[in-house]
Amino acid sequence: MERVGWIDFLRGISMIAIFVFHTEVYYKEYNVSPYYLYTTNAIILFYFLSGYLFYREYGFDMRRKVVSIFRSMMIPYFVFTTLTALPKAIIRHSDIHWQDVLINIITGRASWFIVALIVAEIAFSALLVISRGKNGWLLLISTVCFMAYYVVPFNQHNYWQWQDALLTLPFLCIGFLYHKYEKHYVLQSKTSYLAGLSMILIGIKLYELRLDLPMRNIAIENIPLFLADAIVWLLLVVSIIKYIPHFRLIEWTGQHCIIYYFLCGGCPLIISTLLNRIGLTYDGCFYCFLIAFLLSYTLATVLTAGIYKYVPFIIGKNARA
Repeated sequence: MERVGWIDFLRGISMIAIFVFHTEVYYKEYNVSPYYLYTTNAIILFYFLSGYLFYREYGFDMRRKVVSIFRSMMIPYFVFTTLTALPKAIIRHSDIHWQDVLINIITGRASWFIVALIVAEIAFSALLVISRGKNGWLLLISTVCFMAYYVVPFNQHNYWQWQDALLTLPFLCIGFLYHKYEKHYVLQSKTSYLAGLSMILIGIKLYELRLDLPMRNIAIENIPLFLADAIVWLLLVVSIIKYIPHFRLIEWTGQHCIIYYFLCGGCPLIISTLLNRIGLTYDGCFYCFLIAFLLSYTLATVLTAGIYKYVPFIIGKNARA
């Protein structure tokens, strides 16, 4: 399938948002901006776009999709979580217990987002086959899975992030259906429609700030508010994206977002540690944070380019000349 520019661009924006969050956590040692103000929306967008790419006019190929998931996500998960365990321990000056590391990797707890995406895509693939792509069944089962996330007691034995995968299925479903009926999604009044959605989203965010909501990995602990936030955000972003200029670097980031994701913890951690050691601490200075973010993003970009050129097989790609 040919790459779609606006999808890569949105993935790139989302990945940069996640880098901002991790830079805050490691450099400031706390997150100033509440998690649900932007990070949750970035993650939801990833799942929506994954669902969008599921749709094929000529039909869905389960075998091909599972192979793709294994090569592009499963293998990188095991490779990157294993390779980064020791460097992270050294930088944090902590002991490493390989038995615990191995257990975390095997049980899918070493990188919640990627693992939840793997499980959600496999589950949605099975759902497409079982339902034969019928819209009603897709929406019904996805909704049931979403509600089950809130009904099933949340516990520490969230092996392979199955609970988060339940929550994300509706967003894959929405992305799939949006692609299926994309030609029918026409704005009647572009300016007023986009302005209205923007005002609604701002109002939702202000209300969330006022409530100071508790968070899990992705979910706001208020179902109506979480759904309103997610739906308005998705409607706004898919409407506006085709009317704004795209930047090549951001698109490139989106094309390689899986590698970036595995580096979004390590790179900010390395840069933050170095900056703090030379005395360039945060201390409320925005420009220091900006320097930390730009250096982290640059380091991740250089590493990503190197991985893609020299060892692309670990992400299911062929070598590039």
